[in-house]
Amino acid sequence: MKIRVDSIEYKCWHEVGHATVCLHLGGDVECIEFLDGDARGHARTRCCDIPPEIARSVACGGFAAEVYLLKIGYAEQAPGDKRDIDRIPFDSAAIDCLDFWGREVETYDAFTDPETREFVDRAIGSDHRGGVVPIIAQHFSRMQEVVRELREAKRIEGRRIKELLRLGIPR
Repeated sequence: MKIRVDSIEYKCWHEVGHATVCLHLGGDVECIEFLDGDARGHARTRCCDIPPEIARSVACGGFAAEVYLLKIGYAEQAPGDKRDIDRIPFDSAAIDCLDFWGREVETYDAFTDPETREFVDRAIGSDHRGGVVPIIAQHFSRMQEVVRELREAKRIEGRRIKELLRLGIPR
């Protein structure tokens, strides 16, 4: 089964990517939620307790999840969608780049080519198999469960995310 790149499920994957990377690297997640009243269906992952040394990797988690979905053929465009499919994750990651660089810009195009390259390399590596992609690949089947639940409930608490991913739970 494939999902559409403009679907709610695809947006769920992006947010679950952030949460998975955060928990895998030792941070904590409060929740993932869709924003009330947002006609575009935007969602966010609320991470808390993110050590500074992992913050940039967490910022890349959503982008990495989208690229991984495309790489394994799990996501596709709707018929008639003329966008360059390889650019779609970049459009979704504009806010993530702001978090990655810790600054405000007017448009995504305000990032320099070296800045964009550093973000991409941290997310997917120069070979598209590095960065945080191995984290996404390792937890992919459990991420599917989180995505399914988030898609239906529109909000999922950190405790439940940890339970489904089997990450961040004290032993």
